[in-house]
Amino acid sequence: MEDREQKIIEHLETLNRQIARQNSFPRMFVVGIVYGVGFFVGSAIIATIALGIFGPWFARISWIHDFFVAGSSLSR
Repeated sequence: MEDREQKIIEHLETLNRQIARQNSFPRMFVVGIVYGVGFFVGSAIIATIALGIFGPWFARISWIHDFFVAGSSLSR
């Protein structure tokens, strides 16, 4: 019985150390940066695909077409 209790205590101490490492500020900061960059890149990919699919439909809207022509002439 004593042996089981000792093993349980050792496992609990190990779990507490792992949780302390996972909740540390440096790790949380890095995870936040990685998730933020991933969200940004994923959003850009989805927007690019959506504009590629719906681009011809948007080009038919007159005011969007006018802005595109104006922007295109500025970049030349």
